[in-house]
Amino acid sequence: MKFSTLIATTLGAVAVAAPAPAPEAAGLEERRTFDFGQLNNLVFKQSDFNYLLNINSLNLQLFQQLGRNNNLNVLLFQDVFNVNSFNLNSLLQFQQLQTLLAIAGTGALNTFDLSGLALGNLNLGLVGGISGVDLRQFVSAGSIPQIESIAKQVSTTIIA
Repeated sequence: MKFSTLIATTLGAVAVAAPAPAPEAAGLEERRTFDFGQLNNLVFKQSDFNYLLNINSLNLQLFQQLGRNNNLNVLLFQDVFNVNSFNLNSLLQFQQLQTLLAIAGTGALNTFDLSGLALGNLNLGLVGGISGVDLRQFVSAGSIPQIESIAKQVSTTIIA
């Protein structure tokens, strides 16, 4: 065997065994505009949710980015922004929003198309009657003024 053949064979084996460079993630195309008026301009109508938004420091700009950059159907959360009652069903939707934003905050969803994500109302089946329980009845009347005060501090910037 010639020396040049030995070198070519060795280099060929190394080239085949070498890992290929990771493919670049395909960038998701940004949506041009979205009317957040359908989501009450990202301000909750129900003051208890504005209170929870404030004390939990939800990043609604990240929520907007998920809608614009990752094709998240933000209207899945339309009920929680527009509802005037503080019940179990709307609280569960708020929790879904908070969990989604916590995961997105890590960067784990940056390259995913979220258009097929199925979030929304939880089917409670035969115990569905509990979803309408007004949770405001469990809030002490003495703490309501403080809750209202904190809820009024919420301001959301809509990304144009």
